Amino acid sequence: MTVVSDSYMGFFLPDDIYERLIKFLDGNLSFPFVREDEILGIFFLFGKKYGIKNNLDILSAKDITRKTIDQLKREIFQSRNNTQLDNDYIKEKYQRRVLQIYVELQNNPKFEQIKVNERISKDPTLLMYCYAHHISFYRQKCFFEIYDPFRKDQVENKLHYLLLNRMVMLSYNVEKTIDLPYQTMTPFIEWIVKNN
Repeated sequence: MTVVSDSYMGFFLPDDIYERLIKFLDGNLSFPFVREDEILGIFFLFGKKYGIKNNLDILSAKDITRKTIDQLKREIFQSRNNTQLDNDYIKEKYQRRVLQIYVELQNNPKFEQIKVNERISKDPTLLMYCYAHHISFYRQKCFFEIYDPFRKDQVENKLHYLLLNRMVMLSYNVEKTIDLPYQTMTPFIEWIVKNN
């Protein structure tokens, strides 16, 4: 399995971001649905099931990271230059992606209607839009930090099955790590333990 297909992207801050995204898509929340003072945190986990096995996997993960950062920066830049960054514009952009997801799911023989909201709320494209649009709207900065494959001495025993030999990229909507009220990895570790 390649690193690309064994990778996962998600939000870990705020805790209820997936629910907020669905409420926004359903018309029960307006943009912005994250407050300016809330910290946004996204992650990319590389080698989720099988780990990072060799230097080629590390290079692949770093290449994906670079492309993802470029894509996020492009979306932030385009959003900042868009004078119509409002509820209707953003909802229309999200709805286009939702339609694409429906098309993808309907072509899948394992398509289950009950799992649609979960698939939509955790779609990497929608999550990147959400992250970029809130950073743009509030004119915030963000930073990215990538961790090489975790070794045994870097991870508590209880986290080995989740993080050992995995790579992680984290990003927050603050300029530098010192702007966070905690260590960079702390909320991510709390989230991954709670959700696995």
